[in-house]
Amino acid sequence: MIRTRPTRPTNHRAFTLIELLVVIAIIAILAAILFPAFAAVKEQARQSDTMSNMHEIYEGARMFYEDEGHYPSSLFGYAETVSPNIGVPGSPPAMPAIAGDPITPMEKATEDFTTATSGSTFGYLYGHQVKDYNAFLCPDNTVTNQSAVTEVYYPLSLTNNQPTLVTWQQDSPTTPCPFYGDPDLPARQLGGGATNPTFYVGQPKLYYVMDTMDIGPMIDSTGKQMVDSNGAKMYELHYSTDWTHMRYDAQNACDLYGDNGAPAGTSATNGSPITAQLKYQNPPSENTILTWNTQHVATAGSSSVIILLLSGTARKISISQALQQLPLNYR
Repeated sequence: MIRTRPTRPTNHRAFTLIELLVVIAIIAILAAILFPAFAAVKEQARQSDTMSNMHEIYEGARMFYEDEGHYPSSLFGYAETVSPNIGVPGSPPAMPAIAGDPITPMEKATEDFTTATSGSTFGYLYGHQVKDYNAFLCPDNTVTNQSAVTEVYYPLSLTNNQPTLVTWQQDSPTTPCPFYGDPDLPARQLGGGATNPTFYVGQPKLYYVMDTMDIGPMIDSTGKQMVDSNGAKMYELHYSTDWTHMRYDAQNACDLYGDNGAPAGTSATNGSPITAQLKYQNPPSENTILTWNTQHVATAGSSSVIILLLSGTARKISISQALQQLPLNYR
């Protein structure tokens, strides 16, 4: 007979409540450490996407300059009103929108319209030098409505910290400082095919909210997006060929930079250093700002504003540096 040894009962020891809480606490601590790191890595990737898009915009702007002999007045262009007969021979073209107009979705905008000054068709980068509208977008922009538009303000550094709307301007040949309006001031088509060159003058320019190359969130010193008296988010202009709209005059120092790119001294009012604008020939590429991005600061809490120089270099600067130096005093 084979005898079997009696087996001892097995004790299955369970976790105590204290041990379980300790494990949960360790997991929570690890998650608190790792999740921000993962979020930071993702944000870095999104910023890299923006810098890649900026390079594409730079290449498009250079091609535009080589083709036209000047930089475009806008990068993507303006929010465009719906034209019911677009593409029909002899019908009025689509035009930049003003308040109350139906809006063409950003992807379908043509950005070709007749100007009041020359009567010729004026175009921008989109659809010509840059084919994909996604190049003008920022991955941190939460707005996905292609028909959402906004008024924009000049950077506060240009207006003594007073929010000033960007509006359509026409030439004002007054002395001693002539004021130069928008070269792409549209000629609004009215009934019977007539045009009204002054229709747009004084009207706020409208931009697509998804366009983060021409405009961006207006931020304060903490990086928060500013709001107006009605609580609406405020956006500022980030691209212009002519920030002052004035020609330099040696006696009256109307502008901060001389004709043909020649330095003309310092500002007569505050001694500011010479700055560059795209309206002059051969502006210094390493301190001329083509555009900049504040979306990563306003949305993701980034501590850096991404700038694009005329040299094609995209780099990051601090919020305080951006607020003090952009667009005309970057060094």
